[in-house]
Amino acid sequence: MVRLFGSLVIVLLVSTLMLLAIDARIYNSRGWLREKKYAMVLGWAYSVISLAILIGLIIYV
Repeated sequence: MVRLFGSLVIVLLVSTLMLLAIDARIYNSRGWLREKKYAMVLGWAYSVISLAILIGLIIYV
């Protein structure tokens, strides 16, 4: 179970980086402000979730 949550944290962090670094810039350059806002909100939500899981793993293990 620890490996599953560890893998989930890695996947969420990679998704966070892609959403915040790549997708938001693409949407901003094309003028899609609503999509940029959704990408930013989803990216920050993923980062908070991954941080919470990571802290839980550190406490648990």
